[in-house]
Amino acid sequence: MLRKTAHAGSFYPRFADQITRQIQSWSAGQPQAKANERCLGLIVPHAGYVYSGACAARAFHYIAGQDFDSLLILHPSHHGSHFDWSLSPFEQYDSPLGKLDLDLRLAELLSRHSSSAVDRHYHEQEHSLEIQLPLIKHFFPEARICPVMIGRPYPEVAQNLARVLSEAISASGQNVAIIVSTDLSHYHNSDRAEQMDGLITRYIMSLDPDALWQSVISKRCEACGIGGVLTLLCYASLVPDAQAKVIHYTHSGKVSGDNQQVVGYLSALVYH
Repeated sequence: MLRKTAHAGSFYPRFADQITRQIQSWSAGQPQAKANERCLGLIVPHAGYVYSGACAARAFHYIAGQDFDSLLILHPSHHGSHFDWSLSPFEQYDSPLGKLDLDLRLAELLSRHSSSAVDRHYHEQEHSLEIQLPLIKHFFPEARICPVMIGRPYPEVAQNLARVLSEAISASGQNVAIIVSTDLSHYHNSDRAEQMDGLITRYIMSLDPDALWQSVISKRCEACGIGGVLTLLCYASLVPDAQAKVIHYTHSGKVSGDNQQVVGYLSALVYH
């Protein structure tokens, strides 16, 4: 079953040549990972390309020299949060740059564990997944994908999912990187946004999911994909010598000129 594009022409350009030109302009001359920065996970934003495309493209470009069999995409649901996590029901995904195939082996391994059944419409319409597909197809044209949509962004869900991911990735025998799709603070002025986003970045850099969650529930920082971030940090705790670094940070005000209500965007690498 094919997942058709739902947001081409709105969140990102409809035509392949337009997307390719944008990605090439954003990534030209940007740095790439060092030999000792083997990607475990990549945090990238999912707003419209005009606002966050450059931030996301720099992240994918940073790891473009590495080979992956599959990219496992953790992304939030913007349509409901009454479930823990849900595997996508689709086996192929359309994008203006070409189709992407589901990693059937990885999906089958994950399906052996508790995964919530949700309305297919949630998966069909979710932009936090779709916005990543042209970028993945551009930088990793042969890689398969395995999307996992997160509903309840709670620590116990993240801890369980991190364990499930670790076991499934190990059992697959493949080289898999985790992609976490998230924006940061929403609709604060730029000074407040940078303060909040700086705090969440600090906890990502220290790989500290507990401190991050405490800051989220006390409303000192926020992210729409916090469940995916927590899961990646829990996953990193299972890997000896895991580290993290910022690739790029920005917010929507730097594009729109409106610094009264901005959305924060971060790209960051978790590596070993």
